[in-house]
Amino acid sequence: MLEQIINVFEVNTDAIATNRGFYYQYLTILKKWIHNFIENNDIDAYSEVDQDIKEVGESLLFTQVKCYTSNFSLNSKEVKNTIFNFFILYLKNKDLISDVSFCFTTNTKVAASEKLLSKWIYDEKLEDNNLRVLCCHKIKEVLYKEIKNRKNKNLNKQKSIENRDLIKSSTENLIQIVNLEIENFTKSIKWKFENLVPNEAINKIKFEIEKLLENEKFQNRPISLLFGVLISEIYKRSQDSNPLNRCLTKKVIENILNHSDEEIERYLNVKFFKLINIDIELLRTNIQSIQSKVEEHDFEINSLKKTIVSGIIKQLPKNLNLIPDYTSINIYDWENFLITINTELVSRKLVSIFSHGGMGKTSFAKKYLKTYSNYNHIVWITVENSILNAFALDEILIKNLNLDFSPKDDIEHRFKVILNELAKIKGENLVIVDIQELEEDKAYLNQFISLSNWQKLILTRNNIKTISSKKLPKIEIENAKSIFQTYCNKEDIDNKLLTEFIDFVEFNVLVIELTAKTIENSFDLTLEQFFTSLKEQNLNDEDYNIDIDLPDENNSIKIFNYLLKKFSFKNLKSNEYSYLEYLSLLPSRDIIIEDIILINGLEHYKENKVHIMNILISLDKKGLIEFTSDKKRVNIHKIIKELVLYNERETLSPFVGNIFYITWLTARIKEGKNNPSISYRYLKYAQSILDNIKEKYRRAVYQPLIMLENELLYSYRFYIHFENELDKWIDLASRAEKYQAISNINLGVIYNNLGLAYAHTDYGKALEQFKKALDSFNKSDKIYQPEIITVLNNISNVYLMNNDIVNALDNFKKIQNFRKKHNIYNDQQLVIEYKILAESYKMCGDIKKAIEFMSEGIKLHFTLKPEIRNDFFLSACYNYLSKLFLLDNNLDMGILHQENAINILSEMGIKNSEHLLLMYEILRQLYKVKGLSNKEKIIIEKINTFKIFEI
Repeated sequence: MLEQIINVFEVNTDAIATNRGFYYQYLTILKKWIHNFIENNDIDAYSEVDQDIKEVGESLLFTQVKCYTSNFSLNSKEVKNTIFNFFILYLKNKDLISDVSFCFTTNTKVAASEKLLSKWIYDEKLEDNNLRVLCCHKIKEVLYKEIKNRKNKNLNKQKSIENRDLIKSSTENLIQIVNLEIENFTKSIKWKFENLVPNEAINKIKFEIEKLLENEKFQNRPISLLFGVLISEIYKRSQDSNPLNRCLTKKVIENILNHSDEEIERYLNVKFFKLINIDIELLRTNIQSIQSKVEEHDFEINSLKKTIVSGIIKQLPKNLNLIPDYTSINIYDWENFLITINTELVSRKLVSIFSHGGMGKTSFAKKYLKTYSNYNHIVWITVENSILNAFALDEILIKNLNLDFSPKDDIEHRFKVILNELAKIKGENLVIVDIQELEEDKAYLNQFISLSNWQKLILTRNNIKTISSKKLPKIEIENAKSIFQTYCNKEDIDNKLLTEFIDFVEFNVLVIELTAKTIENSFDLTLEQFFTSLKEQNLNDEDYNIDIDLPDENNSIKIFNYLLKKFSFKNLKSNEYSYLEYLSLLPSRDIIIEDIILINGLEHYKENKVHIMNILISLDKKGLIEFTSDKKRVNIHKIIKELVLYNERETLSPFVGNIFYITWLTARIKEGKNNPSISYRYLKYAQSILDNIKEKYRRAVYQPLIMLENELLYSYRFYIHFENELDKWIDLASRAEKYQAISNINLGVIYNNLGLAYAHTDYGKALEQFKKALDSFNKSDKIYQPEIITVLNNISNVYLMNNDIVNALDNFKKIQNFRKKHNIYNDQQLVIEYKILAESYKMCGDIKKAIEFMSEGIKLHFTLKPEIRNDFFLSACYNYLSKLFLLDNNLDMGILHQENAINILSEMGIKNSEHLLLMYEILRQLYKVKGLSNKEKIIIEKINTFKIFEI
């Protein structure tokens, strides 16, 4: 039976291609091959067998390699396809060998919305029972859908009844096997995400391979030549039609090393290198002799240089001023970046390294000095606010340069003389300028840059656009953990918790170190407690006033006070700080510039565009925000964001400066009342503001926040059923009731919305809230006529949902009397009333009359003015009309109106709504009953790729 199932469902994964993705794949297997050779592991690796890589030893490992620019989730088509292929391989091999595992490896990262996969990666062995259950459920769900998709695809290809029956029986058997094997299979899956763009990932693994090739087992052979030959061998074997010949063993490498360089050079596949567009420097056999000559020349030139400058060098020490200790400390990471910066300094003599505060720029410079220590002279200048003062007031530098200034010499004169004296010094020299704060004209920076005979390394938070600038890369996660564990070893830190903490602080080296030292110096503080306080913005709690020591500080410091000092915003203009405060309320990543301009109103777009862009450019230059590569979005570092929020909370009226932004944002969301595509882009900003302004700090902006939250939750109705947000509506109404200044209309709107949230779960409480809403509106019924009609119609619908047709019709009469009294006959709620009548007739058994009324209601919708139409209601009416036709045994009309309902939501831009998914499911069943297999297939594809809206 198992063989039969595999024959039906197995997919040919022998993919041979010549693109960059395969280059990454070949690099992956090359690294494994070399590692096994060095470690003398008894493991044979196969390229392009089953999945991309198959490793056979005491255990069996299948690896799927993906090199992509986009991120992955468990709902990604590629991931779901891989999981299914893994399962087929699992079935083929589980009885042959006890230890079978599967690894999905990729250069990219986990999608931000994918929470389950992120948790799985942190708990690789699924030791958490709850997590294991969730993962098993998700993998089972993926397998079910993939099996059904493949079953349908195979059935469409087969006309033979015998073969179709075989496919159906195999499907049923395979689903049974999934149920039996799901836990063991799920635990066998591993995930590896590098969190790098393709080029960075390729460069990283290539660098790692080159380091491995330096091992003594490779007999000091030319690295580039070995690299080229080994990857050519992988490519050659991958093309072999016999999978057994695609094996990469230790013996293959030994055979290669038994040949001379000239002999193995013939194995280089230059066509392959050109085909995949990679630039490999192929070393020839005479390189060693050429290199030898170059080294001889270098020796002669350096000897001559030393002779020429010896008179000067002997007079000056190597360290011309006080250099921070860089020899006795172990600094993690940045090996590749060191090479990049050294190359840049040698060729251009000037490079600026920039990043947000605390990311490790100073540590990197220390590591650079430790790695490249052969400079004749070194100067390290720390700039607190002025380059001019930093040079001119450095007494040790002045003394070592043998300068003698008089008290009459001004600062600017001193600065120029020092630069002039430095310019006279020959040799290979380096000056590091570590800019902590900078408030001065660029003229002095430009004068320093003109020091042409010195290599100049500038460390700054600013991205100086006029010179060669490199952003300091984040440290790797394992190195970040090592930093924490270096300073804190009093408790066994949970690996998953530590990873989450490091990710939350965005790999900020300073925060990681300070946190570790704070915990280490405390009596009973744990990382979990600290992390919770950090997320809840309670870092200024008394519990964290713990003295810790830093190498560069004379006195003990406390973490919160030190961070406030370190990330000072004193150099900002008032409009810059005000806007930074506003940005700090928004998400820290991917703030779309056009969005924040439009929040202020379309009518002011042109004038605001220039003003806001100028502020953003200024904040970017000062290293407080960062433009993305496409210049259309900005990011703000989490620590900067948090400290701005802390500062604002301490003011007399917290966040009052943002009251207009909050009000404008509420207006933008309200504009999408009838069309969500207008306001969808703003929802994430509203949610972020509400998350960042905690309840106890809302006193100055309480009512604007209440109304923002109301509009946000109401907008979610396009995507999420009202009852799913019931707890949030209850909480909002409770807070609104306590706020005396809130207006009757606003309170009434909130009560109405809470009633809608209760409607499907608690009949009595829904009516209670609707009546409270009416009490609020009836105080001024001439002003709130539309609101009163809406609430009354909601009451009718609740009665009908509970089969109370008598009260529903009685309430319906109240609505008509109210309309007659105020002469109101041109609003969207009229359509709802036709639906109420239709439902009443349906409940009485008169389906045709119900169809008649709903059809008339839809016609009425199109007579309304476009600006007051709500097509979301129209879609619901078509969906309801479809249901009525099905009750009338008219399948064709049922399908037609279900299609209308879906098309309307799609035209409105609603693509990830629970309502739309439900309509897809209904239409799929209708197509199936009608026998419209092609249309059914299209709907199934939409369902399988559907992404539920996430808040």
